[in-house]
Amino acid sequence: MKAAPLFPRLPVLRVLGKPLFLRLLLLLAVIEAIFLAESFTTLMEHALRTQGRALDVLHLLSFKLPEILDLALALSLLIATYFATQDARNRGELIILATAGVAWTRVIAAVLLIGTLGGVISFLNAGLLHPMARYGERLALAELQKNHLLSRMQNGTTQTAVQTLNDTTFVALPAQDPAAQAGGQLLVFQPQETPGNWRIAQSQHWQITAQPPSDTHKISVKNLTVITGHDPTPTEPAPTLNRFTTETASFAFSMSDALPPADTRRSAAERLLNLTGDEPARLTRLITRALMVPMAGLLALAALVVAPRGVLRMISLPLAALLMLCVDVASRAAITPLSASLSAPLLIALASVLYLGPPLLVLGLRGEALMTPDRSRT
Repeated sequence: MKAAPLFPRLPVLRVLGKPLFLRLLLLLAVIEAIFLAESFTTLMEHALRTQGRALDVLHLLSFKLPEILDLALALSLLIATYFATQDARNRGELIILATAGVAWTRVIAAVLLIGTLGGVISFLNAGLLHPMARYGERLALAELQKNHLLSRMQNGTTQTAVQTLNDTTFVALPAQDPAAQAGGQLLVFQPQETPGNWRIAQSQHWQITAQPPSDTHKISVKNLTVITGHDPTPTEPAPTLNRFTTETASFAFSMSDALPPADTRRSAAERLLNLTGDEPARLTRLITRALMVPMAGLLALAALVVAPRGVLRMISLPLAALLMLCVDVASRAAITPLSASLSAPLLIALASVLYLGPPLLVLGLRGEALMTPDRSRT
């Protein structure tokens, strides 16, 4: 008998491909929505503290998508494969394919192909998209904080705002008339080089200007009233104050004077995938996480053939999910100590045997049962 090719024929993909793909998308969307809803409250509170907009919250939420996908892809494929294959069996579509000469190995090959594509997506997501998202989220939060501070300086608030820049303290008072376009008074306290001496300035007409793309800003004031003095001494009944008025004055500052600049260097968790220079432990983690995706599809098929009916069938899917996590932990613990001494091809080969070998062995012994409908339903 001529051996059936491993690559799946189109009929198998027509029977399993679309139902499996639609279930997979639905499960990913539900899991993403659940985890995003959990993160939404925290990000909304941060946006409210910094007077962010709804678009800022959506922007921050988008950085969570790769992290959730990294966790959800394998579990979603396990569930989607289990129910898509079970429905095809119960509708008799797989037995029709078997009657038409389609071998059961092609069903396994189809699921393995879909799982391998999912594993590639998982590998690229964990190695590229997830680090980029972590890096972008950190910079976006810093930018949101900086814009909030600059907005408080420029537009004022309904409360007194205090900000210290280079040992000079600026106090922006709210406008007495909320409907007025002009802001409130600006008070400036500046200590002098001589200890105990100080200078206080007050202006009603002031604004902050910037010179893009530079991060340098300038506070321009008009009709500035300045009072200089010093701290009183025990023998001095009242300190002498000097008062004068100037038409215009300006104070230059950088946003780094108000906030520490965001560190643009990537941390260890934010570094992009580097196949030649990455540390073996990280490469091992990425490979094993990617192999969990095809393993999940194969475990779903194994759960169907091992527990075709009865109570065991009801708990087969949760047991398959638990087994997937246990195999992942055990295999990663066995591979990680060897990762430093093995080349990347050998590491992938060893991980593939540990992750894909057990379910393929079960399917090799019981795989023919995939094509048989569940007789308990007839």
